[in-house]
Amino acid sequence: MKTKNSAKRILKTAVIQMQSKPYALNENLQLALNLAKEAHDKGANLIVLPELFDSGYCVNDKDADFGLDFKAIEHGELKNESLRALSDFAKSSDTHIVACSIEKTDKKLYDSAYIIPPKGGIVGKHRKIYLWGDEKSRFRRGKKYEVFTLDFGDFSAKVGLQICYEIGFGVGANLLALQGAEVLIYPSAFGKARAYNWDLLSKARALENGCFVCACNHSGEETNAQLKQTLEFAGDSRIIAPNGKIIVQATKLNEVIIAEMDLNEAALQRQKIPYLQDFDTKLTKKGFGKLT
Repeated sequence: MKTKNSAKRILKTAVIQMQSKPYALNENLQLALNLAKEAHDKGANLIVLPELFDSGYCVNDKDADFGLDFKAIEHGELKNESLRALSDFAKSSDTHIVACSIEKTDKKLYDSAYIIPPKGGIVGKHRKIYLWGDEKSRFRRGKKYEVFTLDFGDFSAKVGLQICYEIGFGVGANLLALQGAEVLIYPSAFGKARAYNWDLLSKARALENGCFVCACNHSGEETNAQLKQTLEFAGDSRIIAPNGKIIVQATKLNEVIIAEMDLNEAALQRQKIPYLQDFDTKLTKKGFGKLT
């Protein structure tokens, strides 16, 4: 007879790979909602969207115009179109949504991932800490590593958020896993020129932490004529098991990939290879202290 702790906790997760267009908020949002509906129709109860899915990634000169006011949604004021549409979808479909947009607070901008639950509002947020290239001039750095507990009725799931370039910083993933994260989610706009990094690092983050990894990426190209900028993205969105094996991977420009994740596999993998159990936090803190 199975105990409550040994019962399967199946989280059916959808990762959405999509090709966003710079400045095309309505078009990007409609594409995201169409793909999210497809994911919901296939039974997903957690849906993940890429980094800056709504504005497009190459909008450097208009970042502030696309900034979302998270304080407004936390107080029930859904003035922004993206937040209103995602919140409405989460409520109507009874799903959790992880998205990533530009956040605006006062005169500061952040690259922020956030979680919208079925009841609406926001239950978790991560501001990107490690900024890539000219993102350093676009956004402020975040300062927190937090784990969020999501309620799926019969069970809960502990989730940690990171964004794109942060997949290369293993310590961040370690800190989330050490706080109990079973799933690490990476909304991304990862470039094709570094696709080999994406492939290696996404699997490494899963294996070293005994976590499921949802790596959600842009696809195709974005061209900003005003900035004379064209970026080609790696695609290859994937869901990875705690043993580092890819469960499912996207191959199309706009695609929904889905996996049923038994969250208990995270604890089992951590028993097989006890990286987290043997992680010396005191020595790590001491080592970083020497660098400051």
